[in-house]
Amino acid sequence: MAELPTAVTTLPSPELPTAIPTLPPATATAATASPTPVPAVTLPAPVYVIQNGQVMRLEPDGNRLVQITYEPQPVRELSVAENGTLVYLTGDELVVLDGAGRRMLVSERAISHPRISPDGQYVVYHLTDPAPGLIIGQDDAPSGVYFSDITGGRPSLGIADDPEPAEPDFANPAWRYLPVAWSPSGVQLLLFAVMLPEMGIPGGEAVIIGPEDEPVRAFSCCEEELWSVDSREITVAGGGPGPDIRFGLYRIDAISGEEFAVLASSETAIPLVRAPQRLADGVIYAFVEMAPASEYSWDYPFRPQMVQVSDDGVITPLRPEQFDEPVLVLWDWQGRGALVRFADSEPVVWLPADPALPPLITAAAGFALTWAPAADLAARDCALFSPLNPQAAAERRYDPAVADAQGRLAALGFDPGPIDGLFGPATAVAVRAFRAAAGLPAGDSIDCATWQALLARSIAL
Repeated sequence: MAELPTAVTTLPSPELPTAIPTLPPATATAATASPTPVPAVTLPAPVYVIQNGQVMRLEPDGNRLVQITYEPQPVRELSVAENGTLVYLTGDELVVLDGAGRRMLVSERAISHPRISPDGQYVVYHLTDPAPGLIIGQDDAPSGVYFSDITGGRPSLGIADDPEPAEPDFANPAWRYLPVAWSPSGVQLLLFAVMLPEMGIPGGEAVIIGPEDEPVRAFSCCEEELWSVDSREITVAGGGPGPDIRFGLYRIDAISGEEFAVLASSETAIPLVRAPQRLADGVIYAFVEMAPASEYSWDYPFRPQMVQVSDDGVITPLRPEQFDEPVLVLWDWQGRGALVRFADSEPVVWLPADPALPPLITAAAGFALTWAPAADLAARDCALFSPLNPQAAAERRYDPAVADAQGRLAALGFDPGPIDGLFGPATAVAVRAFRAAAGLPAGDSIDCATWQALLARSIAL
């Protein structure tokens, strides 16, 4: 197994308000009592979401969506670094987007689970049956987890998948490794190991690699694993309702792999848990229902509450409501609430942890929710940028970076002609007009300064 890249920094939580607004004290006169104003409910920070095939940014008011990517093929996975750099999958391409341009990092037929390191220097992903020649000196590269430097170059193999056996061997299982998340400190990487061949009830392990050579392995199955904000542990939901191997809430030490049961099944109760995570206040937050063992079945109508859970298993409800099944949860790292998409509805809902504040139904109805860092996406060193220049008719070739720029020009009111990825005369006229409007030197090429101005204005619409 290759060593985990070591150039890492600490990932801070998004910039957040210092406190959730609270209801002001009621005041009254001898004659009448003034109505108490209802505090405005807003998100603590903007949020990225994949919606309608593009990356969008949901603003803190919960209503305004801003388009961030302009891809001809749908975006299907997203990861964001502390410095704001986006990586995402579209078609067979792993794309990087920031002030140094829209650039393809890797192109492979079966690429998945991209995760950019907190410092924005490395991207990890899974490749299935990579093309020959991926690794210098090898005719065939194995399926497995690969790393790429954000500056490009050939990928390096992190950990190879095991060859898939014809029949399951529970005594000596074979594994496929899928990236889940970098630790917030950026020092370790969490993988999910899927037992091969996959079965109806998937077997699996949580695997933590770095900084030591020997991976940390622990039981996991079927549900999400989430890093604690301090990077010391992961929390694992045991699953349910449904045909899971076990139920409950478990903590796994990130260094030793030692497991601690926080909520486990008993003769009287089955703990159904979703999205447990230890946040900045040191408390585990989750969606939990303690289902009576006498009533539980795989089709049990899961109706959890938003709660805090102490290490000794004491559950403290945060809100009085029982919710439908949450299928997507993004906690605010400061514990101020969670963005949730429920199984029975499309809109994403912001649920404040303060029960005095009402839920906020947002304009987001997508997936891959990620807090948007405060860093300026457009501010980058230009060393990685490749200029885009007008092409003579006989030399025009489709360029997705040109198509991206055309989409942004059109959104800003500068008509580039057809958004076809070809840098022809109409696009050159639009670039010339944009440069003039932006106060840039005259020209019809997209240099780094023009790209950064175009990116900044297009995401500030």
